[in-house]
Amino acid sequence: MILRVFSTVILWSIVIGGVVGFGEVGTMWILTVAAVCTQFEIYALLGRLGFAANRISGLATGAFLVPMGYYIEGAGMDALAVGALMMSGAAVLFPQAQRGMYVKRLLPTFFGLVYVPFLLHYFVRILQTSGEIPAGTTMSFGLFFCLWLLAVAKFSDIGALLVGKMIGRTKMAPSISPGKTIEGLVGGIAASAGIGALLPWILQNYRPELVSFEGVNFDPGSAAILALPVAVAAVIGDLIASVLKRLANIKDSGGAIPGIGGMLDLTDSLILAAPTGYFLLLALLR
Repeated sequence: MILRVFSTVILWSIVIGGVVGFGEVGTMWILTVAAVCTQFEIYALLGRLGFAANRISGLATGAFLVPMGYYIEGAGMDALAVGALMMSGAAVLFPQAQRGMYVKRLLPTFFGLVYVPFLLHYFVRILQTSGEIPAGTTMSFGLFFCLWLLAVAKFSDIGALLVGKMIGRTKMAPSISPGKTIEGLVGGIAASAGIGALLPWILQNYRPELVSFEGVNFDPGSAAILALPVAVAAVIGDLIASVLKRLANIKDSGGAIPGIGGMLDLTDSLILAAPTGYFLLLALLR
């Protein structure tokens, strides 16, 4: 637990440092690295299950997807389409003896590409919902919303872990993740709603110079309500990762992060939370 807390503090420091020091560009590159590393681990898991992917072409497409989506609005979808077109078309270039194997690898390749970098690139879509940073503030509302979304999703994990350890009795999905409980689920959702309400309350009352909430109905009550579907999406993302790891008969997706595991163990709750938050934000801005 101590090692997990230490790693969490270091990771939050990297994220906050990147955002404060480099703004939206720093956020985009942190997201790119996280997406590619997670995609690599997904391919490794699928390989253990007998679904080998074309890793080089899949990872190359994934590495371009997030930056393309950031620098050219809407290009994330285009990068995905071009990558799929080129990978599918490449099948005709292989000798007949190798063509069948390559085609079989396309499905897991596309799964890893769509599930990780494409869904995570919705953080970039959130950044693009904001225009110029208002005078007198230091970050756009889109950047704040990305950080809010990150905190809400991760506090779902933290709350579920702490509450589950203290009072967890009723197993939530024993065939998927025996350690998860209904009590932990409720605690995680409550923690998400709490941090979701707390962040805008602090900024609106004590640090109004950081971000402008003008024209956005994002008071603490509304933020707590919006945090609920994000927390549910985070839980589902975590369960999907648990299914893959359980099928592959491993506890963690890797060992890159001491006390936590691999990058997928860190980003699993963010993968579905990103598009969920994006569509909630669109509704909020209307």
